[in-house]
Amino acid sequence: RHERNEPPLMPQSRRQLSIIYVGTLPPHPGGSALSGSQIIIGLSKLGHRIRALAPITADSLGAGDRFAAGCPQIGVTRFLLPFYETSPDVPVPDDYRKQENRAIQKRLRSLIADERPDAILLGRESFVWHVPDIARARSIPCILRTAGSATAMGILKRTYPAALARAMLEQFRKVELIVTPADHMAQSLRELGFHNVRSIPNAVNTREFYPRSKDPDLLRELNIREGDVVVAHVSNLKALKRPLDLVQSAEKALKQNPKLVYLVVGDGDLRAAVEESCRSRNLIEKFRFAGWVRYERMPDYFNLADIVVMASEAEGLARVYLETQACGRLLLASDIPAAREVITDGATGLLFRLGDIDDLTAKTLRAAAEPELRAGIGRDARLQAEPRSLDRVVSEYVAACQGVARKNS
Repeated sequence: RHERNEPPLMPQSRRQLSIIYVGTLPPHPGGSALSGSQIIIGLSKLGHRIRALAPITADSLGAGDRFAAGCPQIGVTRFLLPFYETSPDVPVPDDYRKQENRAIQKRLRSLIADERPDAILLGRESFVWHVPDIARARSIPCILRTAGSATAMGILKRTYPAALARAMLEQFRKVELIVTPADHMAQSLRELGFHNVRSIPNAVNTREFYPRSKDPDLLRELNIREGDVVVAHVSNLKALKRPLDLVQSAEKALKQNPKLVYLVVGDGDLRAAVEESCRSRNLIEKFRFAGWVRYERMPDYFNLADIVVMASEAEGLARVYLETQACGRLLLASDIPAAREVITDGATGLLFRLGDIDDLTAKTLRAAAEPELRAGIGRDARLQAEPRSLDRVVSEYVAACQGVARKNS
């Protein structure tokens, strides 16, 4: 574990809080929606009053708001957007942001008028454009949870236009506390002059994500044979995740080990390009594309894998890392700061040089050829994942919310 350089958690009081969450929630297909939903459900179970303001699309709403229906203890208010923003490291069109702003301004003001909250929790960086000014005008403290993409790539890696990055950082300065899921992000923000930063890790539900045998029905459904070595990739298939690296590596690896089968779980902007690359390289028969999978089924997919590959350019702290390790599977990840927070190379996973297809291929072939290595790393990874429990993470958010509420009372 890495040492944390952060403000100490304040002791929790018995006072129950009223919190408005502004962020993504299911069915939004991103990790911030899953993490946000876990946090606010956990807070609600502890007796805190939670109201949520979250986007949804017309297509998703047509199927009914299953999250709201399944969590009646949380007051969910939705606002319509034309599509889900899944790559916050890439700026959206101005019209999209203006529509989002109008919707949030109207509904958030109404929620505050109905009942003034003790704190507002922002579940994603993109909402910092809209909320802090409303909150400050009413002396309501804000906590910003930086999920990773906009901060790690847009600002820290400078993929945002400079003026946009400066404007976003100015909005960051309007919140009372910034929470990151990773120590490397917290340190980078401190180097930018932010001292109100705390690292609270993403949680993994180890009661749902745990090692189990491969599901024979799922193997048949995906046409994967006994004896195949399954190399999985799980993401929203955006450029940041580098899914095309997987295809390039597969072309090389399959020449040496034809028992490899590649399983891609997820969907996104590069789905068509990944499939076309497979076809052009005559690899399509060796790939299985599962598309979006219901989250409750994800433990079965992780346990289907022998190796999970994440080739990302940058991450905050990917949920896929933690869920792979909780399931006792071997995580093979690009050597970036986020991966180094959870992987001790050769002990709790394997690292390969970012963008180095030959190194990725060599590590894939090594892991495929050594089941004892996979099993040993999987056992140690599972032990490392166990302390990242939902209960612990939620308790840290309670302390954070109570701390900013006390300072502003």
